[in-house]
Amino acid sequence: MPILSDPLHIKGLRLPNRLVMAPMVTGLAEDHLATDAQVAWYRDHARRGLGLVIVESTAVLPDATIMPRLLGAWDDAQVPGLARIAGAIREQGVPAVLQIVHGGARSVREDPAVARLAPSEVALLPGPAPRAMTEDEIQAVITAFAQAARRARAAGFDGVEIHAAHYYLISQFLSPVTNHRTDRWGGSARNRFRLGIAVARAVREAVGKDFLIFCRLHAIENLEGGLSTEEAAAFAQDLEEAGVDVIDASGIGQSSLGDWEGHPFLNTSSVPPKGTPGGGYAPAARQLREAVGIPVITVGKLSEPGLAQSVLDRGQADLVALARPLIADFGVAEKLLEGRDGEIKRCEECLACFAAIRKGPIRCSVNWDL
Repeated sequence: MPILSDPLHIKGLRLPNRLVMAPMVTGLAEDHLATDAQVAWYRDHARRGLGLVIVESTAVLPDATIMPRLLGAWDDAQVPGLARIAGAIREQGVPAVLQIVHGGARSVREDPAVARLAPSEVALLPGPAPRAMTEDEIQAVITAFAQAARRARAAGFDGVEIHAAHYYLISQFLSPVTNHRTDRWGGSARNRFRLGIAVARAVREAVGKDFLIFCRLHAIENLEGGLSTEEAAAFAQDLEEAGVDVIDASGIGQSSLGDWEGHPFLNTSSVPPKGTPGGGYAPAARQLREAVGIPVITVGKLSEPGLAQSVLDRGQADLVALARPLIADFGVAEKLLEGRDGEIKRCEECLACFAAIRKGPIRCSVNWDL
């Protein structure tokens, strides 16, 4: 079995080790453009022992943003700023991948009453239920993902990650909970997979054979009636056939029902409940890994002592992603690689970071330097 410090080659690209910075919205963008602070954020992380940096969610259309201060990749004018981020990471000898996203029913609106687009009329944020998309609107989204990927390549990234998780648009099409369609985009598992596969194929056509394509999806949805792990494994197989190079296996950790003026909405989160053990998504990630012949990443509180290496030892994944631990302590990767797990400043799972990015730059109750 590999160890954390082992390199990994993916389609000719060398990752210096098995630790990945998971995509995390920073709230540092302004007018959907990269800022000096954002460039510094990624430079500072890339120089601290990571093997790969996946840059935060970047919207493929202006009405598809998932946070107010989100990066955009829907216009060529956004490419220079994205290039600054890619350059800052790659200058440290670390590959850079850009995550691209459409929020669908979870797209932000200053006015909650402004309509959102989704596969079906299932609300995922306060406000009226979204409007079911037309065929032309679905095709426009596929094109938007492909064009965003083209811009990522032009900006100097080594790859893109298609965001098909966390109940954003592609995930909404995948899950029976949010996809109630009866046309070719809904119903059977294969029909629910159709948008994700179409996006993957369009992205591959746009970027060529040598550019890396990742896809983030749910290995497990802790939600009754959601996408099953067996379906996720089948989707991963189809993604591999469509040209995806890496599967990034995340999940839904918890969910609840909210209310907006008497209208219910489903509130979901990728964050496992506070106090639960780390590695909760890893067993399901292994099922995906056993179904495909491409590398798999897993995530979920994996900075706990010995846990990251144990994921590799058990064959649950090829790469270990870190998210909130890297906010609380920029030096987590170095400490894990050097066997200094006990020196890591622990995330307190308070979600101050999540709350901060809804209004402005990221903040942390542990890391006062932010």
